[in-house]
Amino acid sequence: MVANPYGGLVSSLDADGFEALCSAVAERRCRALIGAGTLAEAAELWRPSPPCPSCGFPDCSRDGKTPAGRQRWRCPRCGEAFSALTGTVLESSNKELPVWERFITCMCYNAPVDLAAEVCGIAHTTAFEWRHRVFATVDGYQDRLVLRGRVWIDELYLTDSDIVRSADYVPKRGLSKNKICIAVAIDAYKNAVVAICGHGKPSSRRIRDALLSHIAPGSVIVHDMEKAHMSLVRAAKCTDEAYKADVKDPVYLEAMELVNNLCSWLRRYLFRFPGMKKGNLQSYLNWFVYLFRVRRDEEKWPKTARVMRHLLMTDAHYRSSR
Repeated sequence: MVANPYGGLVSSLDADGFEALCSAVAERRCRALIGAGTLAEAAELWRPSPPCPSCGFPDCSRDGKTPAGRQRWRCPRCGEAFSALTGTVLESSNKELPVWERFITCMCYNAPVDLAAEVCGIAHTTAFEWRHRVFATVDGYQDRLVLRGRVWIDELYLTDSDIVRSADYVPKRGLSKNKICIAVAIDAYKNAVVAICGHGKPSSRRIRDALLSHIAPGSVIVHDMEKAHMSLVRAAKCTDEAYKADVKDPVYLEAMELVNNLCSWLRRYLFRFPGMKKGNLQSYLNWFVYLFRVRRDEEKWPKTARVMRHLLMTDAHYRSSR
């Protein structure tokens, strides 16, 4: 086995030198993976001409560097000075890009907060905040999604942990008000929509509110004969194919396979985050749909690089509730 030519050099370094070497290696690795090794480089690559965060003026001029070495900009209209990260969820970050790259990789695999904190060398509270900073960039992401062609729809039910934790909680069978209903839809192009649809068995109105704006007129809606679905079919000006839900019927299983698989993936995803607050659930669903699309197109754009680009190009703010 050939000896590592750098072994002696690394062994001779003191603690500060070794830490500096590790930082340089992390930047080099990050640059190879996503095209940038520092936040300044990433901002120059993906946010080369940011608009003024105060007045929105698009043509601001460069104005030196910030104390952190990042490009400073100044707005000729209102005089505001800002950096390229101002207005993004990375604005106040005191960690460099390689740490964020590792954290995003953990999020792409839906790692628990404790694991992400350990891998990235950050505190649990920081990892929790970072997760919700990332979620802030996909709030509203599903609003503009429209499914077309053949569209499969179904529902998934999840126990409401807020109700379970309440003092007057009483266990109930079946699709009770203790269950959160989640409307799920996917088209033949593997575009998906996942939205909270109230508690218990859904009404026609709740199904329409959840999915109507996401289905193009003229589509074919494939469903499992739930009565509430027909109201959506009529409101969306679509035709439908209906199959009676029967897990022993191979025709039903084949016809509904795409949406049933999506529900199965979604259930496994949500089981990784037990006890989440209902108020955060839609954010988790938004991230699931965003990541579903990122993974679908991973051959065109590696997922971590695409998410980092998304964080820098999206104007979003996160305000801690602590």
